[in-house]
Amino acid sequence: MRVLVMGAGGVGGYFGALLGRAGHDLRVIARGAHLDALQTNGLTVETVAEDDFTVPVHALPAPEPDHKPDLIIVSVKSYDLEDAIAQFRSAVGPETTVITLLNGVESGERLAQVFGPERVLDGVVYIESFIKSPGVIAQVGGPRKAVFGNRNGANGEREQRLNQDFLAAGWQVELAENVVAALWSKYAYLGPYAAFNTVTGLNSAQLCQAPECESLMQRMVEEYITVGNTEGAAFGDDAIEFIIDRYRNPLVGQTSMFRDRLGGKRIEADALVGAVVRRGGAAGVPTPVTEMIYAMLKPMTAGGTPPGD
Repeated sequence: MRVLVMGAGGVGGYFGALLGRAGHDLRVIARGAHLDALQTNGLTVETVAEDDFTVPVHALPAPEPDHKPDLIIVSVKSYDLEDAIAQFRSAVGPETTVITLLNGVESGERLAQVFGPERVLDGVVYIESFIKSPGVIAQVGGPRKAVFGNRNGANGEREQRLNQDFLAAGWQVELAENVVAALWSKYAYLGPYAAFNTVTGLNSAQLCQAPECESLMQRMVEEYITVGNTEGAAFGDDAIEFIIDRYRNPLVGQTSMFRDRLGGKRIEADALVGAVVRRGGAAGVPTPVTEMIYAMLKPMTAGGTPPGD
């Protein structure tokens, strides 16, 4: 299978490397020192789950228009999606499948608008991984799980074949009958926590030590769940308590959005928080807590000076 990874960071780099190790033709799009290292040394994965490994990759600054991959994995930051689409548009052929592994719930919709819903699969991942140094991906936690599927629920031969390829490559993967529910399940957990974590710098267990703060987080989770249910997320009655109980776990680490803020980078506040405000407004669902926290995140979205400087 010919695989193109748009965004060879913690997610795309890790899952793409597994496919490359399994013998698939792996091409990755990167830039700067990361691109130079990939071209010189290949892609190295340091993982707490198994032995470290390195795979050769065909690393490029942009896709080759005459190369039509069977699978394009889109794993850029959400704010880079439009630039990525412009880059790989010409690489999409008649048999190409595009799978999105971005944070949030909107990237699949956008890709379907551009390439047609028949070509696009939605995915969600559970992993703690990042670029440790140029050419090196560090997987430091999380179940390394990927869930994917067709948004209209019509998983057929193509999806089954991809699922088997992913399993054979070592992905911890699940083919979802209701991928919208899978997207919102992670979103309702990650969005509120990433927002509070980024604003305060505190991890979830620290945030829950103050009942007033935990209560505010719970109200934000409720808003996500209510909006999600209007879109087919089908949350159970125990969903809120389940998420809050996870927040109380002292082993929950910092979020990628907070790490980006620490690094003075742009943050995915629009995809992780602002989208709920927009989608709630469209569905007639009030989201006052989410709106308040989003307003606090807005001055940080463009990056710049890390906290404390």
